[in-house]
Amino acid sequence: MGKLKSFVVTFDNNKDVYQAGEIVSGKLIADVTEGIKARGVRVRFHGFAWIHSGDHPQYEHAMHAEPLSFAVPETYFDETITVWGKELGDRDGENPTLPAGYYEFPFRHQLGTGLPSSFEGSRVGYVRYSVKGIIDRPWKLDLTTYYIITVLDMLDLNQEPRATMPSGSQNSKTLCCLCCTSGPIELQAQTDRGGYCPGERIVVKGSVENNSNTRITKTTAKIVQMVTSTGFPPTDGSVPSDTLSSTVEGPGCSARLSENIELVLPIPALPPSGLRYCNVIDIKYVVLVTAHFQGPHRNLEVELPIIIGSVPLKTLYSGHPNPAYAPATAPPLLPPPTYVEAEAGVDIVDNIVNRDKYTPSQLYYAPKYMYYDWSQHPQQ
Repeated sequence: MGKLKSFVVTFDNNKDVYQAGEIVSGKLIADVTEGIKARGVRVRFHGFAWIHSGDHPQYEHAMHAEPLSFAVPETYFDETITVWGKELGDRDGENPTLPAGYYEFPFRHQLGTGLPSSFEGSRVGYVRYSVKGIIDRPWKLDLTTYYIITVLDMLDLNQEPRATMPSGSQNSKTLCCLCCTSGPIELQAQTDRGGYCPGERIVVKGSVENNSNTRITKTTAKIVQMVTSTGFPPTDGSVPSDTLSSTVEGPGCSARLSENIELVLPIPALPPSGLRYCNVIDIKYVVLVTAHFQGPHRNLEVELPIIIGSVPLKTLYSGHPNPAYAPATAPPLLPPPTYVEAEAGVDIVDNIVNRDKYTPSQLYYAPKYMYYDWSQHPQQ
């Protein structure tokens, strides 16, 4: 960018995942090779929800200057601080020159309470929190750099009554072929409980009873994310579901027979159910269990609603038992949580307007969620 060798946002202790109420602190680093006439150097802290609407670019306004007012349904905070030069809005007197040199401008921002978790939805929109460095230049485009952080709302499954209760459902259908109608086909399934955290496993048990003359080739289960948004213009609407886990296959069932099924689904890194504190995007999860038929018939499905949380159920795990006194049937140790990136993310530079005035602090962003790695801690 000509007079700037580098311009980046960095964070203390390389921390880029926060919870509501924590302090975001770091440095805005500028390596200036030639003096820059500027009103000031600023840092903007911005948290907001965006809904994809019609033909509007998905990321353009979020990363260039001010988001368009009609395109940002909900703002959680928007604060700009000046770390060098004249205060924002000060038009009096001469504008200073930022001399050549290497600068580290410290910044600090207290996050408020009641913030929704970061979310990137490929079809709906997102909840995003950013720290933006700005060199405010008179009569020229600002020089900017941009970093998206993750903010987590900790949904405690111990506060959710449905989390301990299995989620079950059943469905049935008959098959028609020319003038003949088959006997009923029944599918029933149930999860071992109703609430889970990323890294845990969902155990699905059930049965299929096939009273038709058509073979069921297989049964499957997968986790599906159901996202509902308030779009633009502001009307309620839902979008197609996103499959969030690998599909697990179970047995089929021959004609005129029945079969028991048991399927185990690992849970990937996911945002918590409900996207609490966000009024324009809602997230629900279901386990979709399907019986697949041979031939042109429509498959038979059941949906099992589940809750995805951040804090596991205490009744399932022991904290730090003394191995010398732990009974043989003691619950497993809960592994320490880590942060794992979600699959949905965004290539930042590809969506920047006026790219020649932008220096990347970050090339790619995906939110990180609490994850409990059971690879070294077998889950019962």
